[in-house]
Amino acid sequence: MLQRLGKFLIFTEKTQKVMPRASAVATKLEWVEARVSNYEEMKRFYKTVLGLPLNFEEERKDFIQYKVGNSKTYLALLNTVKTGMAKAKGFVPTFEVPDLDRFVKQMKKQKVRVGRRIAEGDHVRLVDFYDPNGNLLQAFQWKRATH
Repeated sequence: MLQRLGKFLIFTEKTQKVMPRASAVATKLEWVEARVSNYEEMKRFYKTVLGLPLNFEEERKDFIQYKVGNSKTYLALLNTVKTGMAKAKGFVPTFEVPDLDRFVKQMKKQKVRVGRRIAEGDHVRLVDFYDPNGNLLQAFQWKRATH
Protein backbone atom coordinates (compact mmCIF):
# COMPACT_ATOMS: atom_id res chain seq x y z
CA MET A 1 0.00 0.00 0.00
CA LEU A 2 1.31 3.46 -0.87
CA GLN A 3 1.10 6.10 1.84
CA ARG A 4 2.17 9.72 1.86
CA LEU A 5 4.76 10.82 4.43
CA GLY A 6 5.28 14.54 3.93
CA LYS A 7 6.32 14.96 0.31
CA PHE A 8 7.39 11.29 -0.02
CA LEU A 9 5.36 8.30 -1.06
CA ILE A 10 6.31 5.16 0.84
CA PHE A 11 5.30 1.55 0.41
CA THR A 12 4.00 -0.15 3.52
CA GLU A 13 2.84 -3.71 3.92
CA LYS A 14 -0.66 -4.26 5.16
CA THR A 15 -2.13 -7.64 5.64
CA GLN A 16 -1.89 -9.09 2.18
CA LYS A 17 -1.56 -12.57 0.85
CA VAL A 18 1.99 -13.48 -0.03
CA MET A 19 2.49 -16.20 -2.59
CA PRO A 20 4.78 -18.95 -1.34
CA ARG A 21 8.16 -18.69 -3.04
CA ALA A 22 9.46 -21.69 -4.92
CA SER A 23 12.48 -23.13 -3.17
CA ALA A 24 15.62 -21.64 -4.65
CA VAL A 25 17.80 -24.11 -6.48
CA ALA A 26 20.80 -21.75 -6.67
CA THR A 27 21.80 -19.86 -3.53
CA LYS A 28 24.12 -17.22 -5.02
CA LEU A 29 26.23 -16.20 -7.99
CA GLU A 30 29.72 -17.10 -6.75
CA TRP A 31 31.93 -16.38 -9.76
CA VAL A 32 31.91 -15.57 -13.47
CA GLU A 33 34.39 -17.73 -15.35
CA ALA A 34 36.32 -17.42 -18.60
CA ARG A 35 37.36 -20.80 -19.99
CA VAL A 36 40.74 -20.35 -21.61
CA SER A 37 43.46 -22.40 -23.31
CA ASN A 38 46.12 -19.68 -22.72
CA TYR A 39 45.83 -19.81 -18.93
CA GLU A 40 49.24 -18.32 -17.95
CA GLU A 41 48.88 -15.42 -20.40
CA MET A 42 45.38 -14.69 -19.08
CA LYS A 43 46.58 -14.83 -15.47
CA ARG A 44 49.24 -12.21 -16.26
CA PHE A 45 46.69 -9.98 -17.99
CA TYR A 46 44.22 -9.90 -15.11
CA LYS A 47 46.98 -9.49 -12.51
CA THR A 48 49.25 -6.95 -14.21
CA VAL A 49 47.07 -5.09 -16.71
CA LEU A 50 43.85 -4.92 -14.69
CA GLY A 51 45.61 -5.11 -11.31
CA LEU A 52 43.11 -7.55 -9.81
CA PRO A 53 44.19 -9.11 -6.50
CA LEU A 54 44.23 -12.89 -6.17
CA ASN A 55 41.42 -14.48 -4.20
CA PHE A 56 42.28 -18.16 -4.72
CA GLU A 57 44.13 -20.55 -7.05
CA GLU A 58 43.77 -24.33 -7.17
CA GLU A 59 46.88 -26.28 -6.20
CA ARG A 60 46.87 -27.86 -9.69
CA LYS A 61 47.16 -24.37 -11.24
CA ASP A 62 44.11 -24.94 -13.47
CA PHE A 63 41.64 -22.53 -11.85
CA ILE A 64 42.10 -19.06 -10.37
CA GLN A 65 39.80 -16.42 -8.88
CA TYR A 66 40.37 -12.68 -8.65
CA LYS A 67 38.69 -10.13 -6.40
CA VAL A 68 37.00 -7.26 -8.20
CA GLY A 69 36.73 -4.26 -5.89
CA ASN A 70 34.04 -4.70 -3.26
CA SER A 71 32.06 -7.16 -5.38
CA LYS A 72 31.02 -10.40 -3.72
CA THR A 73 31.23 -12.21 -7.07
CA TYR A 74 34.69 -13.24 -8.28
CA LEU A 75 36.21 -13.24 -11.77
CA ALA A 76 37.66 -16.67 -12.53
CA LEU A 77 39.78 -18.36 -15.18
CA LEU A 78 39.59 -22.08 -15.95
CA ASN A 79 42.32 -23.85 -17.94
CA THR A 80 40.47 -25.93 -20.54
CA VAL A 81 43.66 -27.76 -21.56
CA LYS A 82 44.28 -29.17 -18.05
CA THR A 83 40.65 -29.69 -17.01
CA GLY A 84 39.09 -30.93 -20.25
CA MET A 85 35.99 -28.80 -19.56
CA ALA A 86 33.99 -27.53 -22.54
CA LYS A 87 35.18 -24.33 -24.15
CA ALA A 88 32.88 -21.32 -24.04
CA LYS A 89 32.82 -17.93 -25.71
CA GLY A 90 32.47 -15.16 -23.18
CA PHE A 91 32.03 -15.74 -19.49
CA VAL A 92 30.20 -18.51 -17.64
CA PRO A 93 28.06 -17.53 -14.63
CA THR A 94 28.64 -20.05 -11.84
CA PHE A 95 25.92 -20.65 -9.27
CA GLU A 96 26.35 -22.23 -5.86
CA VAL A 97 23.89 -25.01 -5.06
CA PRO A 98 23.52 -26.86 -1.76
CA ASP A 99 23.32 -30.36 -3.32
CA LEU A 100 24.80 -30.83 -6.79
CA ASP A 101 23.38 -34.32 -7.35
CA ARG A 102 19.87 -33.12 -6.50
CA PHE A 103 20.38 -30.07 -8.72
CA VAL A 104 21.31 -32.28 -11.70
CA LYS A 105 18.23 -34.46 -11.13
CA GLN A 106 15.98 -31.40 -10.91
CA MET A 107 17.41 -29.92 -14.10
CA LYS A 108 17.02 -33.17 -16.03
CA LYS A 109 13.46 -33.57 -14.73
CA GLN A 110 12.73 -30.09 -16.11
CA LYS A 111 14.29 -31.05 -19.48
CA VAL A 112 17.29 -28.73 -19.03
CA ARG A 113 20.39 -29.78 -20.98
CA VAL A 114 23.08 -30.79 -18.47
CA GLY A 115 26.76 -31.63 -19.11
CA ARG A 116 27.81 -35.25 -19.40
CA ARG A 117 29.98 -35.32 -16.28
CA ILE A 118 30.43 -33.77 -12.88
CA ALA A 119 33.94 -32.32 -12.60
CA GLU A 120 35.83 -32.72 -9.33
CA GLY A 121 38.08 -29.87 -8.19
CA ASP A 122 40.15 -29.80 -5.02
CA HIS A 123 37.41 -27.91 -3.19
CA VAL A 124 34.29 -28.14 -5.36
CA ARG A 125 32.20 -30.41 -7.56
CA LEU A 126 30.67 -28.75 -10.61
CA VAL A 127 28.58 -29.36 -13.69
CA ASP A 128 27.73 -27.46 -16.86
CA PHE A 129 24.13 -26.78 -17.87
CA TYR A 130 22.45 -24.62 -20.50
CA ASP A 131 19.63 -22.10 -20.56
CA PRO A 132 16.92 -22.32 -23.27
CA ASN A 133 18.99 -20.03 -25.54
CA GLY A 134 22.00 -22.37 -25.35
CA ASN A 135 24.07 -20.17 -23.03
CA LEU A 136 26.51 -22.14 -20.93
CA LEU A 137 26.02 -21.91 -17.16
CA GLN A 138 27.68 -23.79 -14.32
CA ALA A 139 26.55 -25.02 -10.91
CA PHE A 140 28.84 -26.05 -8.08
CA GLN A 141 28.79 -27.44 -4.56
CA TRP A 142 31.54 -26.96 -1.98
CA LYS A 143 33.17 -30.24 -0.95
CA ARG A 144 33.66 -28.97 2.59
CA ALA A 145 31.02 -27.23 4.66
CA THR A 146 33.43 -24.39 5.48
CA HIS A 147 31.89 -21.85 3.08
